[in-house]
Amino acid sequence: MAKSTSGDQLSSQGACSRSEFQAQRAKLEALLRDAGRAALQSADVPAGERRTAEMTLERDIEHRLQRLILRAKGMVSEEMLVQHRREIPVDEIPDYAVTHLLLELGEQELRSGADQ
Repeated sequence: MAKSTSGDQLSSQGACSRSEFQAQRAKLEALLRDAGRAALQSADVPAGERRTAEMTLERDIEHRLQRLILRAKGMVSEEMLVQHRREIPVDEIPDYAVTHLLLELGEQELRSGADQ
């Protein structure tokens, strides 16, 4: 019998697909972008600095998404260790295995950002 890889185990447990992950990522990206644009408008950024601020916002969104994905992978890795006594390194966890956590973590981050 072939040994299953950690990615196979995770995908069968969460039953998430790459397309579901991409849809959740796109949804979260749109939420982050909307929040960032709203913050730019309320900050009343001068027209000369607006383009630079928008480019910085785009970079920030990508970094936030990557950080959230990494955080979700860490949570999945810890869950695997607790439940199955099997450590799976974060870099072996496919992105789509964290679909169920991605939007939840992103919405938590947006709420905490709005509270500040």
